[in-house]
Amino acid sequence: MDITAVGDEHFVVGFNIAGIKSTFVVEKDTVNRVMENVMSGNSAVVIINKTIYDMLNPRMKEAVDTSVKPTFVILSHDVSGEENLKMMIKRSLGIDLWK
Repeated sequence: MDITAVGDEHFVVGFNIAGIKSTFVVEKDTVNRVMENVMSGNSAVVIINKTIYDMLNPRMKEAVDTSVKPTFVILSHDVSGEENLKMMIKRSLGIDLWK
């Protein structure tokens, strides 16, 4: 199972240190192209931060939100990150564990 991290230099360096070898440094003008390549690759899990997610065009955001393979984990500093995690678990398992 491949794990990929996509973000700015500061974001991906932590994942490199943790042993994640598949990382992509992106900027605003390359983010959509890189995400398309990542989605068509062999990654099972793709970790991005909220800043990168916000840079995506609406079509790519929809693809990220509905993708099962790879599953996208969007890290955030705010409380909505918890809701995002709940949504991903519900999508992956097919049931809502919080009901």
